[in-house]
Amino acid sequence: MAEERMGDRSEASTLLLMAATFVSRLLGILKSRLIALVFGSGTLSDAMNFSYNLSNNFRKLFAEGSLSASYIPLFASCEDDGRTARLYRQVASFLILIFALIITAVAIFARPIMAALSDFEGEGLEVAAFLLPPFTLFLFFISLATLSASILQTKRRFLASGIAPIFFTLTMLLSLWLLSDDVGYWSMAIGAVAGSLAQLAIVLIDFRKLGIRFRLDFHFAANEDFRTLMRSWLPASASSLVAIASQSVTMYLASRLEAGSVTALSNAIVFYSAPYGIVFASVNAVYFPLISRRKDERGRAAALSDALVNLTTFLLPAALVLASLSRECVASLLQGGAFTLDDTVLTASVLTAYLAAMLPMAFYAMLQRWMYSTLDYWRNLAVGVAVSLADIAFTLFYMSQGLGVVSMPLASLSSSLIGTLCLFPFVHGFDWRRFIHKGGRVIIANIPLAATVVLYGKWNPQFYTAGSTLRTLVLTIIAGLGMLAVALASYIAFKVDFLSALRNRRP
Repeated sequence: MAEERMGDRSEASTLLLMAATFVSRLLGILKSRLIALVFGSGTLSDAMNFSYNLSNNFRKLFAEGSLSASYIPLFASCEDDGRTARLYRQVASFLILIFALIITAVAIFARPIMAALSDFEGEGLEVAAFLLPPFTLFLFFISLATLSASILQTKRRFLASGIAPIFFTLTMLLSLWLLSDDVGYWSMAIGAVAGSLAQLAIVLIDFRKLGIRFRLDFHFAANEDFRTLMRSWLPASASSLVAIASQSVTMYLASRLEAGSVTALSNAIVFYSAPYGIVFASVNAVYFPLISRRKDERGRAAALSDALVNLTTFLLPAALVLASLSRECVASLLQGGAFTLDDTVLTASVLTAYLAAMLPMAFYAMLQRWMYSTLDYWRNLAVGVAVSLADIAFTLFYMSQGLGVVSMPLASLSSSLIGTLCLFPFVHGFDWRRFIHKGGRVIIANIPLAATVVLYGKWNPQFYTAGSTLRTLVLTIIAGLGMLAVALASYIAFKVDFLSALRNRRP
């Protein structure tokens, strides 16, 4: 009975985070629309997106990636508030120390860094180098916000960590809207720094209720918890660095393609990240601490199984709907001003390929969290290196076949499948019969939606060619709601479990 109540609370918490993340992702798409209208899809826009994505990729190391994957299991196991407070202060102090060095180095060497990592020249290189230092400062504030939010999540306080990213994006929108005419690309940097500060402030408002007060604490060697964290973070960070290097190579290869390729890749990631971010961030925030906290192997494996089923339940229909409406979504939200129909078609093709990779990527990422929860960092690192090398190899292969920027998401699909297959054997006590039964029901329940998507594709309406008009937006929304209605009716008919979570909203 207690196990059932815990499951109900986990599902309700997941839905709460999904709702907050949904609003944040919608605002993120509006931000992309504003950027597209103001800056278009040329070389300078590519340079701006490249610089932002380079800094954003390092969140895998300092924010939602390897560092948080190392400290969440420790915070989840801390029953003593004093231990939690001390570890928090030392991790925050560690971040301050590291970023003081990183920001100084980036400020001095921004141009050589961009020259080495991209194929930009002239004004494009200058823009990318100019924006890198403030984007690195944004990464610092986001890392502190993630640290504080992670402790809130281990205490089952999800609201602040869920809504804080909304304030980040709102601040970005205001900066672009109010300042772009006067300061151009600098408005993006101002928005990123101010937005990350706003996100940190919202998290800290709730965080202070835990009674933890910050002060610098550099006595790292005297704390066994911090030493344990470092022992786990080193291999975890190595895994993240490999992934970052792989994505940097991907962005470099994209910068060598036709003008607009980096922007198409960045815009496609924004659309793809809407359903992926909503679902994975919410499921991970609830189930990763739960998996880390459970001591028995079978209980942890059951929590992992539930997490994977939840990922399938929400991501599969989202991928089907968004893939069928990829051109319509991109056109209705981005096409206009300097963003042309050709840009829409290119972005939509990249988006469709990313959506095909969405579920394998989510499974691989969740299995990585499982490995972190078991403190099995070195095998996780070995698999991560293999996956990153495979990603680069697949990218080069698909590019050699003339697939252009679509090569990048196709490579992600191929490499994440390899990663998933490599990590699953390390999950002991996994109930395959239960997983196949529940997951199979979800897949069967999506067959009517898949049939609807096929019929829509055969109809192939062309209203998206009109671009960002009210008619295009309304027709896209109607088509999307119709497909979601088919999915919902099918889930009800097949009694898919997520409906019980919708009826139970108590955290």
